Amino acid sequence: MAPDDTPRCRDAATARSMDHMLRRRLLIAAAVLPLAAKAAGTRGQTYSDSRFSIDLPAGYVGPVEHIAGAAVSRGFRKPYAGTPLNTVILITVREMGPSFGKRVPKERARLTRETLEPIVAGIETHRLGFRKSQPLGVRISGYEGLKVAWSGSAQGIAFQGVVYCVLAGSRAYAVQILDPAGKGEAHIEEAIRAVERMRIAN
Repeated sequence: MAPDDTPRCRDAATARSMDHMLRRRLLIAAAVLPLAAKAAGTRGQTYSDSRFSIDLPAGYVGPVEHIAGAAVSRGFRKPYAGTPLNTVILITVREMGPSFGKRVPKERARLTRETLEPIVAGIETHRLGFRKSQPLGVRISGYEGLKVAWSGSAQGIAFQGVVYCVLAGSRAYAVQILDPAGKGEAHIEEAIRAVERMRIAN
């Protein structure tokens, strides 16, 4: 086995690749959703596919889908009336292969952290005044994961958000919430509730 072909090296490379795709997907979701999504409704909706389902609060539109190899991203947004700003929920699911589901808990915990950390680092690179929380444990649909809350500004606009990573079976689930700061906590709080109550398919 070549020195750079160990499981740990491959896992780190996967984390970096997923980070790059997630950051690009978030920009795509924020930019494209206003053009492609249906009009927002006054009632909540449930989105469901073969990988997960999520109960979205009232006012969300989408999804916009982007596929890159083994990764599928779906983005949803909730507009702030009278402004170009949105709360964005971006969910990316990456198929890791059948052997991934056989990893022992210690290995899966390590890979969860190694997947989450570069995503947060990528957000920090594009934010001024960046602050983040320590990673906290979270359970989504019975699966253990990690989440990090953050805040920072870009292009003169203050933002806040949360990043999640959960490994379930042979899939890695990474979720980003992005919300303009200074507009109250209602949007981000309901987004957090929706994400932490989402149902992951077996």
